[in-house]
Amino acid sequence: MKTTSLGDVLHNLAVVSDLQRVFPGAIVDWCVEAPFAEIPAWHHGVRHIIPVSIRRWRKHLFKRETWAEISLALGALRSEHYDAIIDTQGLVRSVLLGRLAHGPVYGQNWREAREPLSGLLLNHPLAVPYALHAVERYRTIAATALGYADRLPALPLDFGLNTRYPLQPGNEVFLFTNTSRDKKLWPEDHWISVGRALRDAGLVPVFTAGNDIEAARSQRIAAGIAEGSALGEVLFRPTLTQLTERIAKARLCLGVDTGFTHIACALTVPTIAIFTDTDPELAGGFGLGLRQTFGHLDSCPPVSDIMGQLKAWGFLPA
Repeated sequence: MKTTSLGDVLHNLAVVSDLQRVFPGAIVDWCVEAPFAEIPAWHHGVRHIIPVSIRRWRKHLFKRETWAEISLALGALRSEHYDAIIDTQGLVRSVLLGRLAHGPVYGQNWREAREPLSGLLLNHPLAVPYALHAVERYRTIAATALGYADRLPALPLDFGLNTRYPLQPGNEVFLFTNTSRDKKLWPEDHWISVGRALRDAGLVPVFTAGNDIEAARSQRIAAGIAEGSALGEVLFRPTLTQLTERIAKARLCLGVDTGFTHIACALTVPTIAIFTDTDPELAGGFGLGLRQTFGHLDSCPPVSDIMGQLKAWGFLPA
């Protein structure tokens, strides 16, 4: 049970890899919000994906189509008898979905869960600290639930993406300038300064946008970087699979706190994460490749920090 959001769903792919190593032949089904249902499908260890649309259902509760979708989801949840239902979300709604399925539900206890009430609804509450990086927390919840916590330190970190998305680095640099909250944004002039340096180093900027506001922001930054030359490409609302295929061909990624930045880290593309309203100890860039996170809660990393890291990695001249 990990239903949202993009980065968190992605991080739980590592749990599936752990389960496969500890329990060869384990059958894993995954309940997830429909907009993120592509992600579990990337891992060959996931058998069935059970999509739900809690947020949309709430808004259209009196529509016949909504209740038809709810009926299908409940039927899928209750079609199997599971040895364990592991909730890594820590929310009341995710635990209630788990309780609708057949099997014991495990998750963080009321002291550690994001929503304390969720811990009281579990069959098996676990004392897994919330104050771990998200990837470590999710892996530890599953390991504690299924009795392999002592083996976890020896299990390699594996998001199960290498076969599906092999790295093919070209000359593109992804600049993930947009995110879900304005407080997470990095100033546009900062992006332009770094982007011009990367352009001069021979890299071609690529942006993403999920709506018109984001597209306008990306285009302004692209125009500032271009200084009269060709603008960088703006990918407007690509599917997650399309975007991930493209990221795997990038030379470098720089991004604010967005799920796309976490995809780049999981793929082991060299990635700089720029945080202005997030604790990196809980959700910083996490993976096996070159990666560095700058910033913290209520902190705006200066351009010099990013430039210095790019020089240290050899993407810019020293």
